[in-house]
Amino acid sequence: MQRMNGRIQVRPEIARVEAYVPGESLEAFSARTGVPMERLIKLNSNESPYPASPRVAKALGSYGQYNLYPDPDATALNAALAGYVGVDPDYIISSNGSNELINVLWHAFLGPGDSVVTSPPTFSLYTTATTLAGGEIIMAPRRENFDLDVAATIAALRDDTKLIMVCSPNNPTGNYVPRADIEALLETGRIVVVDEAYIEFAGDEALAESPITLVPERENLVVLRTFSKWAGLAGMRLGYGAFPLWLVPHVRKLQLPFEVNLAAHIAAHETLADLPFLKERIRQIVAERERLTRTLSSFGFLRAYPSRGNFVLLELTDPRLSLPEFRARMEAAGIIIRYFRTPDLARHARITVGTPEHTDAIAAVLTDIDNQLNAMAAPAETAPATVAG
Repeated sequence: MQRMNGRIQVRPEIARVEAYVPGESLEAFSARTGVPMERLIKLNSNESPYPASPRVAKALGSYGQYNLYPDPDATALNAALAGYVGVDPDYIISSNGSNELINVLWHAFLGPGDSVVTSPPTFSLYTTATTLAGGEIIMAPRRENFDLDVAATIAALRDDTKLIMVCSPNNPTGNYVPRADIEALLETGRIVVVDEAYIEFAGDEALAESPITLVPERENLVVLRTFSKWAGLAGMRLGYGAFPLWLVPHVRKLQLPFEVNLAAHIAAHETLADLPFLKERIRQIVAERERLTRTLSSFGFLRAYPSRGNFVLLELTDPRLSLPEFRARMEAAGIIIRYFRTPDLARHARITVGTPEHTDAIAAVLTDIDNQLNAMAAPAETAPATVAG
């Protein structure tokens, strides 16, 4: 440990890391803006706008042994998860959210001087976890439409690269990565980690070709999933992954005992027993995603990117409208969406797909902005004006 002026200091990589910033909570937003909580529309964390299966609340309310620990090996839970994804239970590890598995994996493989290749813009936790583990992020460029560039990813590899991180569909851009691209990356011999947090929204064909069924055949493939998005269980913190058999014991010994709480065990079983209900919810969200994309695309001052997740990335394309002004208009209406701090997304925002009423509320704000822009005189030869907040 380092000491400075007689005081113990944290490790240098901890001191310099930029902490992951989750989406703002309803409580924090209301306190900051003064907008009452009952008026808020929360579309910033890719949560489901719908509650979990009714079976979940019923089972949780009737269970009477919360005084006991859950099965530390999660035998029944992992068997149910294995049945859902189509691999043997021996390959499955459940966790307190899939983020926890990312953290454990990074600590299993990375040390000072090791690197991870990823392709921004993508989930910022990958960078945070790499820094915390003492490693270095290598950024491979994406294509202009944000598709993964396999050739560029392979070209970015170094001798010290231990992991290739792929998010499919990618957060926040919504791009789906075909199985053939994953197989090409596997040929590099590096550990390829595929984060499929949003795969249920990508369609039946994407689910059918998911590389998760390749895990028993490929010793360098890990696929992560979660119940947070499609199942309406973000608050339960239930994630899982499929791992090659040689890696399973190493990951498990890095987990804390009783990693998944008992309520999450119950919720997962009831969710998987009610798949027709959840699939209809997914269908509703996907249909609303397409409607939201069309709605956003109808306004000339922004661009909406196609998405295979439960969110849509937009870009402000009219220089007369700044992102802070756009944000102020949304927040005044009580609409909470996700903004970014990186230069590549300086004029972008991500909107979680909500209910039809949520899309209508967004359209109303955008219509007001559009009307004001149309009423403004902005000759090409003058400096761009701005929309009043």
